[in-house]
Amino acid sequence: MLIGEPSVMHVRVVAAVLLLVTGCAAEQKRGPSGEPVRIGYLNNASGAFAVPELQTGAEVAVAHLNRKGGLKNRPFELVTCPTDGTPEQSEKCAEKFVGENVEVVVQGVDTGADAAMPKLNEAGIPLVGHVQFTPGLMNHKNAFFFGAAAVAYGTAALKYYADQGVKTVAWLLPESPTTHAFTDTVLTPAAKRFGLGYRSVYYPADNPGWESLARTVATAEASGSIAATEDQCTHMVRALREASYDGRILAASCTGLPRSVGNQSIGVELSSDFWHPTDPLSAPPANQEEIEEYRQAMKDAGHDEPVAGAVVSFADMMTLARVLSTSDGTPEQALRAVKDLDSFLGPQITCDHAWFGNSACSTAVLFYRFQPNGALKAQIPDFIEVSKLG
Repeated sequence: MLIGEPSVMHVRVVAAVLLLVTGCAAEQKRGPSGEPVRIGYLNNASGAFAVPELQTGAEVAVAHLNRKGGLKNRPFELVTCPTDGTPEQSEKCAEKFVGENVEVVVQGVDTGADAAMPKLNEAGIPLVGHVQFTPGLMNHKNAFFFGAAAVAYGTAALKYYADQGVKTVAWLLPESPTTHAFTDTVLTPAAKRFGLGYRSVYYPADNPGWESLARTVATAEASGSIAATEDQCTHMVRALREASYDGRILAASCTGLPRSVGNQSIGVELSSDFWHPTDPLSAPPANQEEIEEYRQAMKDAGHDEPVAGAVVSFADMMTLARVLSTSDGTPEQALRAVKDLDSFLGPQITCDHAWFGNSACSTAVLFYRFQPNGALKAQIPDFIEVSKLG
């Protein structure tokens, strides 16, 4: 054998190593290979409260999670069912999810979701969401919302303005029994407690008459809404600006205003129950890392421009994966056991329904203001924790 000539044994060893390496590479390329974790996704794709952009965030999060290995080598699989806000469609989606053996249902926004709960509950399928949009879910034992409780948004907003010397507030709210009850049981008592003059102005969601509404709230020092879609926020802000309203405007959590109303968005404030990606430096270090993870995942999915609302559903999917990873039990058992868990981009959450039986896992709210460049800037250094206000 010549010096430098490989022996048969050497060739076999090299071949074995190459086979092992290429096999590992192939395994990594395949990603998680176990039985999929099937997640139902319920979201208004049409109707007065349509928010189709939320599904984008959920889809990007699932792809991102699967690149990271899924859940204990099980890939996540999203089973979508678009709704239109009617109870009938939501109930049909529940039937679909039961028939397709989903393990947990995530709600983007579904104003008919109360009708889905009997079938989901019977099948032992918990519902996860971000904001409670329907009365039947606010205290449902099998619903778990990672965002702040609906009552917290109103109370925190009134506390925020009272702390800054505002004396009069008027909210524009969609007409419904829920919003009237919200005014009577939460907003009016909170305003009285904080020394504010307050009123709710109601509008039909299908025909608001924004110009007239803008004139109605002209004398309030702060106005706007804590319950509105991106489309409603767009019309509301435009009408208030064009009516020369010079008070402060709170536009719910509508992040797409710079694109829809341009410079009219400057100075408009938003409520948020998570640290927003356009203002990473205001967030704690761990949340800054999560902001970068979200940005990179959206970029990997081909979204170079911000997708309004996508961050909410992305964060919910990431938090859900975090919850499921903490337990070998059912999703319901894992959710009910959540205590002081760091949510993705948000505060610590506890999902035991202990706060007045509420299904929300948090009562913490932040406030942001749009800057001239379209970015949001936090207006307070930390969350207002409504549960700690007494």
